[in-house]
Amino acid sequence: MTVNGWVQIFVFLALIFAVTKPLGIFMARVFAGERTFLDPVLRPVERVIYRVTGVDDKHEMRWTEYATAMLLFSAVSMLVLYLIERIQYWLPFNPQHFAGVTPEHLAFNTAASFTTNTNWQAYAGENTMSYLTQMAGLAFHNFTSAATGIVLAIAFIRGIARRQMQTLGNFWVDFTRCCLWVLLPFCVVGALFLVSQGVVENLHPYDTVKLVEPQQVQRVGADGKPVVDAAGKPVMDTVTTQTIAQGPVASQEVIKEFGTNGGGFFNANSAHPFENPSPLTHLFEMFCISPSAGD
Repeated sequence: MTVNGWVQIFVFLALIFAVTKPLGIFMARVFAGERTFLDPVLRPVERVIYRVTGVDDKHEMRWTEYATAMLLFSAVSMLVLYLIERIQYWLPFNPQHFAGVTPEHLAFNTAASFTTNTNWQAYAGENTMSYLTQMAGLAFHNFTSAATGIVLAIAFIRGIARRQMQTLGNFWVDFTRCCLWVLLPFCVVGALFLVSQGVVENLHPYDTVKLVEPQQVQRVGADGKPVVDAAGKPVMDTVTTQTIAQGPVASQEVIKEFGTNGGGFFNANSAHPFENPSPLTHLFEMFCISPSAGD
């Protein structure tokens, strides 16, 4: 281990320890309904959400009602994601004209795993999912599945602390406050930081560029196997262009990590330079994972 390596470890741990207590205190105040520095901006938004959705923020739920609300929300949002995947060809923000995701093994698996925060990425994002599916489907579930996990932990803690009470709080209130006060502010600031460091964030179609040096690659058949000629020699093709995938990456990158989710915009995930272009973004993205994992 080099001196530089030890310094990096020390800096990383110092950042984690520095935010642990302030973040914990802030979250405790949020879920207790106490005043925070974000209240002047977010309280009016919270009230509008309750008014539009018909939520009574004073209503306390027993564990059965709390669990039922969580399960119903998860089931409906999972079906919506599945539908978006299946009909993405006819939806906007699909400049590459990707077809709908196949139903049996991929669309359903993706919808189920993103709803449950397991986020199994059994696909290459840059050639499977449209921008709308990435934003309104996968990134949305990165927020909601993380928020659901957090509020269930809060409800569990309340169940231990409120031994003489029959209620655990209100799922819709906890969920709204988690998204508004905890996840969204950090992700907005984090996404802007990543954009400033070179992470891609746009809605442009993919670009095609000419290679300075054409490359020889072995041809692959429809069955996915390398093609060979009658003599058993590999059949080679000359590649003269490269497709540069892009899209709304930064906005998905932060919540993917801060919510301990998965499903990177690109198949290579955060090893892709458009998701993680520099040592500074690498440090920041590791930092995003660690506090949320500790929560």
